[in-house]
Amino acid sequence: MRAPWILLLPALAFAQQPCESLLKLALPDVTIKSAAAVPAGKFALPAGRTQADVPAFCRVAGTIRPEVNFEIWMPARWNKKLLMVGNGGLAGSISYGAMVAPLNKGYAASSTDTGHVADNDGHWAQGHMERVIDFAHRAVHVTTQADKAILAAFYGGAPAHSYFSGCSQGGQEAMTEAQRYPRDYDGIVAGDPANGWVRHYIGAHLWITLALQGDAYIPAAKIPALAGAVNDTCDALDGIKDGILNDPRKCHFDPAALLCKNGDAPDCLTAPQVDAVRRIYQGGRTAEGDQIFPGILPGGEAGPGGWSRWITGTGPGESSHASLGLPFLRYVLFENPAWDYHSFRFSRANGFDSDVDFADQKLGPIFNNMNPDLRAFQANGGKMIHYHGWSDPDISPLNSVNYYESVVQFMHSLSETKRFYRLFMVPGMQHCTGGPGPATFDMVEALDQWVDQGKAPDQIIASHSTGGKVDRTRPLCAYPQEARWKGAGSTDQAENFVCVQP
Repeated sequence: MRAPWILLLPALAFAQQPCESLLKLALPDVTIKSAAAVPAGKFALPAGRTQADVPAFCRVAGTIRPEVNFEIWMPARWNKKLLMVGNGGLAGSISYGAMVAPLNKGYAASSTDTGHVADNDGHWAQGHMERVIDFAHRAVHVTTQADKAILAAFYGGAPAHSYFSGCSQGGQEAMTEAQRYPRDYDGIVAGDPANGWVRHYIGAHLWITLALQGDAYIPAAKIPALAGAVNDTCDALDGIKDGILNDPRKCHFDPAALLCKNGDAPDCLTAPQVDAVRRIYQGGRTAEGDQIFPGILPGGEAGPGGWSRWITGTGPGESSHASLGLPFLRYVLFENPAWDYHSFRFSRANGFDSDVDFADQKLGPIFNNMNPDLRAFQANGGKMIHYHGWSDPDISPLNSVNYYESVVQFMHSLSETKRFYRLFMVPGMQHCTGGPGPATFDMVEALDQWVDQGKAPDQIIASHSTGGKVDRTRPLCAYPQEARWKGAGSTDQAENFVCVQP
């Protein structure tokens, strides 16, 4: 039995200082702009009208040279762990909403704007390579360093564990941390990551925008017919007709099945539209046939988070792919507000490199996060949970599969890789959330059990809700395993599925 005084050590080691005293904290290159105690109750989230229920916490806002803004919220009842949350899109704002849930669970929660303020067209980057570097990788790292110093000053001790969690751009940040700064975190959750950032913006965002030009544009009204045809062809391949493609790589749907036979109509595709769908499924390629970025998989077409949002938009060049991809290429890659995206060169001609080569040479070293060598992260005791929706219409799930398999190949062993890194593919989930499949799960809790208690996740239960009521649960299985129905019981209940090798 432990002596009574030993039981008091955690409380003594983490005695809190007055929140306002942190205004006097001197850290290299860090300016503490505000430090104020926030009482428990309703809290109005900054830059919005949303209110959230929060525990009592110390709110600190600061800036790291040259212009990386960040906040860290430190609860009165601390679980002795740090959780930094990631950004989305081109970042440019602190992810206040994502900080609330971890704060309520006792985490010290942190976020950064990655060194710039968001705008509608990305002109923040032109002529400011320091902002691009901060956005690409530096901002999260220096914020992490500042967080740990502030935690030590406030609580009187370092966190027992430090975690990072993000999806999309936040997933890219997560992967970058594991590869570039492997000692920042001992636990990382990387969701639907925009890995291979530069090529994703060319081979997905730009590629899809160009595929839908002119007569090839597919209006949103045609998406239900496309989605229905995909399901009719592939839904039952996994043994269940439920609107979910368990592994869309097995779906060999040919959009020519929808070719209009008696003139254009809402339930068919014209020849240019058929070609556009094929190009989207194919993914970006150079004129020489080299893959730039994997294609979107069948199965994520329908719904508000499907193609009508990400791919078709309200007209040619108006989709989320266009609104994200074109500003980045215009202001970061070419640094030219007048750049015309139709002029992009996918081929090498007349002795000149293609624009793909130009992008690789200029921005690859800054954004590259496809390095399969995670040995330093593993040596630091790091654990990573990586997940991706099979029905993601923004970032191809194949990119996550390809990266994971490259790590397995580098490690020469699936079992060795799974000791510190596991991938969970989510059937029917679109970009980070939504879709017909169960897409609600707690990866941070699974990560915490792995890091803190040594319980590696073989499966994670996900749920789907309609009208706020859970109507379906499924296990998510550690890749390459997948969930298979046992053949008895409801297909809407996780206990009737087992994780198997496909």
